[in-house]
Amino acid sequence: MQTFLHYSLYGLLIVWLGTAAPANAAEQVDSIGLLDAWPSDTVSASRVPKPISQTPENITIITAAEMKAVNAHTLADVLATIPGLQLESIRTPGSLTYLRAQGSSFNHILVMVDGVSFNNLGDNFSDISLIPARIIERVEIIKGAASSSWGQALGGVINIITKSPDQERKVGGALSSSIGDRRTNNSGAELSGTLNHLGYYVSGGYSGSKGLLPNNQGDNSNAYAKLTYDLPNKGQLTGTFGYSQGNRGDFASTLFNTKEETYPRQLFTTLSLRTPLSEQLELEISGRHAARRNNIELELLSSNLQIQNYRYDETVSGAGAKLTWRTASNLLAAGLEYDHAWIRTNDTLIHLDTLNRLTDRWGFYLNDTFTLGKFAFSPGIRFDLTGTSGDQFSPSFGITWQLTDTTLLRAYTARGYSLPTLLLNSTSEKVWTTQLGLESSAIPYLWLKGTLFRNDTWDITTYNTGTGQFQKERQLKQGAEVEAKTASYLNTSLTAGYTFVDACNTSTKEIVKDIPRHTVHLGLHYDDQSYFKGVLNGRHIWWNAADYHNGSYNGMIWDLHLTATPFGRKQYAPELFFSIRNIFNGSQYLDEIFKNAGRWIEGGMRISF
Repeated sequence: MQTFLHYSLYGLLIVWLGTAAPANAAEQVDSIGLLDAWPSDTVSASRVPKPISQTPENITIITAAEMKAVNAHTLADVLATIPGLQLESIRTPGSLTYLRAQGSSFNHILVMVDGVSFNNLGDNFSDISLIPARIIERVEIIKGAASSSWGQALGGVINIITKSPDQERKVGGALSSSIGDRRTNNSGAELSGTLNHLGYYVSGGYSGSKGLLPNNQGDNSNAYAKLTYDLPNKGQLTGTFGYSQGNRGDFASTLFNTKEETYPRQLFTTLSLRTPLSEQLELEISGRHAARRNNIELELLSSNLQIQNYRYDETVSGAGAKLTWRTASNLLAAGLEYDHAWIRTNDTLIHLDTLNRLTDRWGFYLNDTFTLGKFAFSPGIRFDLTGTSGDQFSPSFGITWQLTDTTLLRAYTARGYSLPTLLLNSTSEKVWTTQLGLESSAIPYLWLKGTLFRNDTWDITTYNTGTGQFQKERQLKQGAEVEAKTASYLNTSLTAGYTFVDACNTSTKEIVKDIPRHTVHLGLHYDDQSYFKGVLNGRHIWWNAADYHNGSYNGMIWDLHLTATPFGRKQYAPELFFSIRNIFNGSQYLDEIFKNAGRWIEGGMRISF
């Protein structure tokens, strides 16, 4: 199979070279939609859709088409391509992955799916590798504190908007399957349509691998469904259901003679009613329930003797109400949220008896956006009763200024927080973030975006190796992000991104280790709009790791993704895709226990009907 995939890839490369030069090259200069996308597109950074030109937060949007172009298996594969974000390692698809943004740790970033938090109660970790890319319509990424709208979002928000029912047909769908090295495979099916007022979207899939690294095997399955019903008053009733489970090896360490395996299960369901009260006023009422279970087993490599079995079960049930008032120059959103959270754990390593903990959490938010000429002002406040970590007040204020038809200035400041584990009574970590950004397409055929940021974070819990005790610390993380994208010429465009983070302890003035200092993203994109497209992505993360990690991060990691539609892009036409990941077999990891996978190849087919 591997030999077949290699030869198939070489054949596809020849096709690419043959189609890269069109008959009339002069007509291939595209003035691109990216020059005027931000004034018209909408995002929900403040919990209600509004134009990007009125959004002061540092936000990035990823579409389903972009995810398909890089043959993404899970959300982790998608986020690895985004400037300003860093994933600790890309190993076997579906394996454990930690996410960072602008120096923020994984437990500072809130991941939302259909309005349900994907962060667990144990350590606020979000298992993004359990979210299949197949069900995602778009991802909205907010980098920087977003607590005035979302609650515990010190480092940002990953807001996942799932696919909606196809309103144009009664029945439609897609099938996909791929296979690669070490029996790595990914298969899925989708059905979507609308019958009178009832719309449906259903998806199911499976992925597995013998493991691209030792003890990094995995078997993951998932199911998702969304039903919508259009009401006579132009309102809508929506219900969703999602389930995922995995059996995977996390790592094997010869240094400590240990290996770890986990068995995660996640389920969530939602029900919401959106109804207009008048031409300007809309009410949304929602309920949600999420349940998680995980078994973590630690064994000796030499004898397979189990030395730890850590289990936890948790549920979060909640409800919310949101009132939206919209006029030509004003957009006001007021919301109330409630969650009942419960966790139950048991750990054989430290002989911890079963521990139960529950709490009730309340949140109220009020966000406004009012426009005055070329200015948009966005004040916001939120008040949270966390139940375990004190009351939290999170204000924010942002301004956008449309300097010209092609240039937008953004300014944003906000206070944010992140909750610690529910198992302990501990203070939350807090931040004041300030960002200043400029987005412009004034230079012909070039889109540019630059952002300066300053994140002053305090009450950070760290471990002092000298005293052997935990302590509270204050850190200042400041830096810059730069992104660029060219228009298409000869069916080809370029993308680039660079992020710099200077993180220091405000007391000692020492540079904080294990926070990425430099991140580089490069991309080459080809699309002839009919038969062939390809993406070449490169990324480099300078982890600035502490010596004891024995990290390795020299050079770039390059991934090549190729897609061919031999019969043209039309309904029922098969689509062939191939990927070579980590082409040059590079090393890019923070810790030697969590090394990235070497070069591996996969290929497959998709068909829509």
